[in-house]
Amino acid sequence: PLPSTQSPKMKLKPYFLLSAILFITTSLWSQKGMSRFEELKAWKLNYIIENTSLTSEEIEVYKCIFEEYENSYHNEIWMKVQEIRKGIRQSLDTISTFSAASYINDFDSYEIKGLQMKHQRNEKLLKKIRPNQVLLILYQEKRFDKELLNRIKNKPKKE
Repeated sequence: PLPSTQSPKMKLKPYFLLSAILFITTSLWSQKGMSRFEELKAWKLNYIIENTSLTSEEIEVYKCIFEEYENSYHNEIWMKVQEIRKGIRQSLDTISTFSAASYINDFDSYEIKGLQMKHQRNEKLLKKIRPNQVLLILYQEKRFDKELLNRIKNKPKKE
């Protein structure tokens, strides 16, 4: 064999390049399968970060708290309320008085739990982020919700 004039660092470059290509391809491939929830969550996160004056440290803290809260709320509240709504839609004409009262109580309990989760999230934010920025985050959440609702209302209906 011929003597190698490459340093050990140079030998690693093809492996690094291959790893980088594999990582990028995997990332792009996995993004295609992103759920609607994940898309909305990413859009909301970016919207809030772009419209606040968080420091880089605050952004990192916010991202962690945001992810935890959004995932918990989605799994523990939103998904379960959607299941209840689906059940109601399927039996709205035949639902008994007892079942209707039960659904109303379930909705109330999920709403209360959701508010408690939001309160706990806000308390975490206040401990780690400047209060004026937390207030701005809450304001931007409301603006995001309004913008999302407007987009849904103005979206052309499928035939």
